Amino acid sequence: MTGGTVLAVERACAELAGAASAETVRVRTGPKTAVYRVRLADGRPVVVKLFAADTSHRAADEARLLAAVTEARRVWVPAVIGHGPVPGLTVSALITADAGTKTLRDAVRAGQMPRPAALLRLALLMAAFHTMETPAWGRLAPGIGQQVSALASHCPRQVFNRLAPALEVIAGGARRERMVWCHGDLHLENVILGGDRHLIPGGIGEPHLPEYVVDFEAATVEVPEYDLAQTLVTCDALEPADRVFMAAAYGRPVDTRLLDAYLAFQAVRGWTYAAHREGRDRDAWAARLHLALTPQPGRTVL
Repeated sequence: MTGGTVLAVERACAELAGAASAETVRVRTGPKTAVYRVRLADGRPVVVKLFAADTSHRAADEARLLAAVTEARRVWVPAVIGHGPVPGLTVSALITADAGTKTLRDAVRAGQMPRPAALLRLALLMAAFHTMETPAWGRLAPGIGQQVSALASHCPRQVFNRLAPALEVIAGGARRERMVWCHGDLHLENVILGGDRHLIPGGIGEPHLPEYVVDFEAATVEVPEYDLAQTLVTCDALEPADRVFMAAAYGRPVDTRLLDAYLAFQAVRGWTYAAHREGRDRDAWAARLHLALTPQPGRTVL
């Protein structure tokens, strides 16, 4: 999203949060969404997420998803303050309480948390999320069939053709009784370490800050291997040892052959949309693509 976003943030805060914006900091801007951290004039810290008019996932959709997650009480999510169309503009906005500025990635980079511990946290959060009942309302991201069709129209043919063995495995492993509600983009930057006023048991003998899960626009219904693979790809955890560790930490049944197939799919999908179409993080996605599509010891497909 480009152009007019600061104006949209100001209007969203005034109309949906009931207070003017006093201080605004851009967190990230993408083709369809933009995220800002704002301190309101009344002192409240909030996060404003803007959605382009032509995106299939809107502010109302994400607000409903957050409400469902809150009601299920499996994982922490930021409280919704307001959502809806921004008056006079073509975008919609979701305003939530600001859960904090430190992500799991920040903790790893600062040496405050070992990388395996961060991956463990992701696996535990994912396992908890997958126990929630799938909402029967609203819009979720397309399932694997629609994603494959869309990918085929955007991915260079020589790359897409290399997915054929993986897609055969996926087609045979998508049993309806194994479907769960998947976050779709659970990685180190989408988990926020909350304020220390909410210390809770850490599960390994020490208290830790609550972990708030954010960004639900890719939420969908798929087999758990879909979600695990996306996390492994976006966390650059593509070595066989990483896959085994995450699957064990997840603690629920995992089809390793299907997981390998989804690793290839998620890597090609990420490379296509981020590196090939948008020109973002090209080196990182090229490395992920190579690792996911190159035969390695301990991998069952490709």
